[in-house]
Amino acid sequence: MGVFKKICVVVWMVLMLPFVKSEASDNDKKDENIPEAIIAAGINPSVYNYAIKGFNSIRDSLHQKFRYLAVVDFSKPSTERRFYLIDLTDTSVVCTDYVCHGKYTGENFATSFSNEIESNKSSLGFFILSESYTGQHGLSIRMDGLDKGFNDNARKRAIVMHTADYADEKLCKTQGRLGRSLGCPALPAYTFASIAAEITNNALIFHYYPDVNYLNNSVWLH
Repeated sequence: MGVFKKICVVVWMVLMLPFVKSEASDNDKKDENIPEAIIAAGINPSVYNYAIKGFNSIRDSLHQKFRYLAVVDFSKPSTERRFYLIDLTDTSVVCTDYVCHGKYTGENFATSFSNEIESNKSSLGFFILSESYTGQHGLSIRMDGLDKGFNDNARKRAIVMHTADYADEKLCKTQGRLGRSLGCPALPAYTFASIAAEITNNALIFHYYPDVNYLNNSVWLH
C-alpha cells in the first residue's frame, strides 16, 4: 500500500472513531436498560426490547391494562426453554419452560409461519390471552391475534394456549424435539396449571422469530 493510501486509511479511521464509540455507547445503554431478571432468565435482550415496545404500543392503543407479558422465542429450538412469563409490576420472570410449535412450522426448529386457516402452523406477533374454557385439552385460554395479516385469524383457527402430553421434556431426549401442535403454544401441564388463572384476560403473548417481513411491518413495532 502506498504512503498516500496509508494516510487516507488513517484519516478515515480517525474520522470514524467518534461514530464507532457512539454506537458502542448506545448498545451499552440498551444492555444497561435490560432488567437483571430478564438477562438471568436467558431472554435475548433484542427479543425483550421488541416485546416491551409492542406491549406498550398495544396497551396505549387499547387503553387496557395487562399485568403479564409472555414471550415465545421461536428462534430457539423446541429442545430449549423458550417460553417466558414476565410480571410487569416488577419485571420479574415468573417462569420459563418448553413450548410447542405447529407441526408444519418445523421439526425441532421453527422455520415457517402462517395466518392461514388449517395451515397447522404457528403465527407470529402479539396476541391477547383472552377467556378460558374447558375443551379437548382440558383447561385452555383463547388467543386473539393483534397483528393484521400475521395472526388475526387466531380465533377462527382455534389457536389457544393449552397443555398437552406431547409438550414433555422427556420427548426431547427420545425423539430429538418436543411434540407439535396444530399451531397452538402448548405448554407442559404443571407450568400451565400454575399460571393459567393469573394470565387469563390479563396478559399479552408475543411470538417472536427474526422474520424481516414481520419485524418491518408490525404496526406495534413502529
